[in-house]
Amino acid sequence: MAHRGEVPERGDFKSARIGEARVLVVHGDDGEIRVFVNSCPHRGTELVTCARGNAGEIECPYHRWLFDNRGNLMNAPGSDHFPESFRKEDFGLRSLRSAEFLGLIFSTFDAAAPTLDSYLGDVRPYLETALHKDGRLNLLGYQKVVFASNWKEYNDQEGYHAPLLHRAFRLLGWQGGQGTRCVTEYGHMAVDAELQRMANIGF
Repeated sequence: MAHRGEVPERGDFKSARIGEARVLVVHGDDGEIRVFVNSCPHRGTELVTCARGNAGEIECPYHRWLFDNRGNLMNAPGSDHFPESFRKEDFGLRSLRSAEFLGLIFSTFDAAAPTLDSYLGDVRPYLETALHKDGRLNLLGYQKVVFASNWKEYNDQEGYHAPLLHRAFRLLGWQGGQGTRCVTEYGHMAVDAELQRMANIGF
């Protein structure tokens, strides 16, 4: 869903998706990062439409229901006239199951999904390498690309092709060296390939 570096301060939030469902990653004022369905529990209105921001409260644009950044309903206009059975604690934002690994925030709608440790499995050391063992990253910005494609993917990554096809490798004089690769039971694939200086650089 996000990296902690995208929501580093209390009150920071980021909108995202799980499949077609819109969700919110929110750094609460208690320091906990939560993932909520980006939908008001009253009438299902989308709560946040911007990509990122910071707020102590989240207000529904339709009926002005107000939630804190822990997902609790704080106020509903006219609630003095609601039925006696109405309780604010029953109308908080829907919180999704989530977990964190080295700053990476994962989330799921599936209560029966495996634990994050089990889900990542053998790909964990590859992530540790990519995240410098501690996951302390600062967000510099985004580069996003949208591809018109279906679910199929050509999945044969290795280091051999890189200096042959990618001009930056030739310009920097890099070539692939030894490395390792793993594929987990959940379909994750990770590659750790060394880069070496070419012995004789010719352009």
